Amino acid sequence: MQLRRRFISLVFSLFAIVVCHAQINTDRMMNIARNALYYDDYVLSISYFNIVINYKPHLYEPYFYRGVAKFYLDDYSGAIIDCSEAIKRNPYFPNSYELRGLAHINLRQYADAITDYEKATEMSPENRSLWHNLVLCNIELDSLARADSVVNTIIQKWPHYADGYNLKAQILLQQKDTTAAETCVDQALAADPNNVNALSAKAGILMSHEQYEDAIKYFTESLRLQPKSAGNLINRALCNYHLDKYRDAMKDYDLALDIEPRNFVGHYNRGLLRANVGEDNLAIEDFNFILSIDPDDMMATFNRATLLDNIGDYRGAIRDYTTVIKEYPKFLYGYERRAAARRKIGDIAGATRDEEHVLKEQIAHRYGYSTPTSRQKNKTRKKSEIDLNDYQKLVEEDDGIQEKVYESEYRGRVQNREQEATLIMPSEHIYNIYKELSPDKALVYFEKAYADAQAGNVSDAIEGFTKVIEINDRFAEAYYNRGILRLLIDDTFVAIHDLSKAGELGIYQSYNIIKKNQNIKKKQSAEKIDK
Repeated sequence: MQLRRRFISLVFSLFAIVVCHAQINTDRMMNIARNALYYDDYVLSISYFNIVINYKPHLYEPYFYRGVAKFYLDDYSGAIIDCSEAIKRNPYFPNSYELRGLAHINLRQYADAITDYEKATEMSPENRSLWHNLVLCNIELDSLARADSVVNTIIQKWPHYADGYNLKAQILLQQKDTTAAETCVDQALAADPNNVNALSAKAGILMSHEQYEDAIKYFTESLRLQPKSAGNLINRALCNYHLDKYRDAMKDYDLALDIEPRNFVGHYNRGLLRANVGEDNLAIEDFNFILSIDPDDMMATFNRATLLDNIGDYRGAIRDYTTVIKEYPKFLYGYERRAAARRKIGDIAGATRDEEHVLKEQIAHRYGYSTPTSRQKNKTRKKSEIDLNDYQKLVEEDDGIQEKVYESEYRGRVQNREQEATLIMPSEHIYNIYKELSPDKALVYFEKAYADAQAGNVSDAIEGFTKVIEINDRFAEAYYNRGILRLLIDDTFVAIHDLSKAGELGIYQSYNIIKKNQNIKKKQSAEKIDK
C-alpha cells in the first residue's frame, strides 16, 4: 500500500532533540547517525545507533530512530521491535506509536495498528494524519461504525479537510451507498477542487454508473495532477474500452504498465484488448507474464490457450486447455475447444472422447449447457472472481473505487543493493574474537551447524545456530544463517526477525533479503487475519 511522504519535515525536526549526557562521544555518535538517516544512508545510521544503544541503553531516541531506518529498509518487524523498546523507555512520545502503527499496517496487522493510533491520538490529538490512518485501519477490518465515528471527529475538527469527506465517502461506498458517497465526494471537491483523491473517487462513481464520458474527464484531471497513478490510467482505459475507443484504452494500459510493470489488471486487460484487435502474439506475451507471477490463474491460462489456438500452436493450446479442465472438470467449453484443437493435429480419438463427454453432460443437464462464445460487452468482473465463464471479461480491482492511501512522513528512498542469499562464515577477525570469548562452545556449535546446513540437514542446522545464539547473543552470523534456513522452510515470520537482528548487528545485506521476502510475510499476515 502506498504511504505519502506528506509531512517529511516532522521527522527531521525531531532531529533537533538534544541528548545531554556526560559522554561527548555518545552525542557525536547520535549526530552522525541522524545525519546518515537524513541522507538516506540507513545501514550506516543503524551502525551508529547501535553504538549509542550499547553505551546508553536507557535512552529511547536511538531505538526510535533506528526503527525509522529499519522502516525505510522495509524491515517492518525490526521497526516494531525498536519502537516497542523506545516506548518502554518513554511511553509519552507519540511518534513511536505512529511509526509502529505504520509498520503494523505494512504487515496488514490492522488491529495492532489501531491500538497504536488510538494511543497516539490521545497524546497528539491535532495530528490529522493519525486520525486519517485510524479510519483506514478500521475500514480494513470492516469496523465501519467505528470508522464512521472517527471520520465524524475529523470533519468536526477540520471542516475544510477534503480527505475527511473522502474518507466518509469510502465508508459509504463500502456500504454500497453510492448516492451518499457522491455527495461526500462533491463536498471534498468543494473544499479542494484539486484534491486528487476526490477527483478519482468522483470518476470511479461515474464509471460505476456507466457515465463513461464524464468519468474520463475526472480521471484526466486527476492524472494531470498525479500523472503516475497506474490505477487511474487503468480505470480510464476501462472507460475508453466501453466507449469503443480501443486506441486510447491501449495507450492508457501501456502507460500504466510503464509505471507498474507487474500490474496484474493492466496486463490482463491489455491482453484481452490486444486479442480483440487481432494482436494475438502480443496478447500471449501479456498472459505469459501473468502466468509467470501467478501460474494458477486459470482464466489467464484459458485465454492463452485460445490465443495459441488462433496462431496455430495447437499442441500448446491443448496443454493449456488440459490444465484448465483438470482444475474445472465441469467447464464444458474447455472440452469443446480442446476437441477442436485435437482434430487439427489428427488426434481423432482424443477429440471424439471430448465431444462425447460434452454431449453426455448436456443430456444429463436436460436443458443443455450454455457456453460462452464471445465476450459480453459493457461488463467487467472483480479480480478475485473465479467463474471461468467470465474468462473474456475485463478485470476491475477488488479494493473498490477509492484507493486507501495512508498518510505518513516516514518515507524515504530504499537502498536495494543486490546480494546473494547464501550462508556466511565469520570473518577471520570476528572468528578470533569469538574464539577468545567461548573457545570450546559457540564456534564449535557454529561450525557443526554450518556443516549440517551445507549437507542439507536444515532442522539440525537451525538447532545448532540456536545453541550458538544461546551462548553468544551477539553472534550476527548465527542469526543470519538461521534466518536464511528458516526462509527455506517457509517460516518467514521468524526468519525475518533473525535477519533483522543480523542487520542490526552489522550484516547489512540482511535488509535486501528482508525486502525481497516482505510480500510473503504480508500474505501470511493477511491469511492469519482472515482466519
